[in-house]
Amino acid sequence: MSTVSICPRCERDRLHRYRFKSDGAAFSLCTVCDSLWWPQAGTDIANALFLDDVVAARLGEEGNPWATRVWTDVIEAMPDQG
Repeated sequence: MSTVSICPRCERDRLHRYRFKSDGAAFSLCTVCDSLWWPQAGTDIANALFLDDVVAARLGEEGNPWATRVWTDVIEAMPDQG
């Protein structure tokens, strides 16, 4: 990530770049409050989603998607782009 963006939702951490292992879809994530932003949506608070909700929807599940898996099963950090 070329610029450091502080999470607009919790203001406690910077946004980190992650991607889904299944298809490489990239997103920004605050690892403190688990807020997720798709790149095309921008990082306004109104566009924030929660990681759990997005993962559950992508897996076709309801409820806690982490009952039988951990983050590294589904997502991975992307290298910083300088």
